[in-house]
Amino acid sequence: MSNKYPFAEDTLGKKLEAGTGLSVYCLTCKRRAVLDVADMVKRLGPDQPCLHWDLLKIIYCHECRATGRDDRNLQFTNHALTPEQRRGGPAG
Repeated sequence: MSNKYPFAEDTLGKKLEAGTGLSVYCLTCKRRAVLDVADMVKRLGPDQPCLHWDLLKIIYCHECRATGRDDRNLQFTNHALTPEQRRGGPAG
């Protein structure tokens, strides 16, 4: 992680470089999922914007879509990783 200021994680590449995580919560069916940022970078590219409105365009709730409910009623949460987690050590 670099010490560039102002610090911004507005793309998946920047989020991956910073070593932070991302999860999604469906407000309709109450399901949660932790997103694999590295996999998203591989599939969507490092320049893919990762702000709320950008993610809503590409992520949906599979369970709600299968049952015909609103599948884009989502909340995204950014997760900061501890220095130990970034180094691969034990958490907590």
